[in-house]
Amino acid sequence: MTTTLRIDDDLKRDCEVVLEDLGLSMSGAVTLFLKQVVKQRAIPFIISCDGHQPYDYQPRPMANLNERGKTARRYAAEMRASCEREWTMDEIDAEIAAARKERRERENTGA
Repeated sequence: MTTTLRIDDDLKRDCEVVLEDLGLSMSGAVTLFLKQVVKQRAIPFIISCDGHQPYDYQPRPMANLNERGKTARRYAAEMRASCEREWTMDEIDAEIAAARKERRERENTGA
């Protein structure tokens, strides 16, 4: 299905720059927004009048957004790499033994 939206040219251009940094297309971003509307059964961000903020509003720092995105992408790549690595049975047994030992130590200390 095709949907047409009327968007100010400057707003569209500025938005596409940000979305490109996030690895998203305009279509992908709109799809994410619509999925969140369905999932949350609400607009997925706070809308208020005259600068009024709801009592539980906590602004999120945006200063390091690109850096946080790079960190998230690097972490995801590391996780994929570790999952793709082939483990020997000895390595798997050692991981299980270490996890069991850690659990026993926590149970013995009451942590």
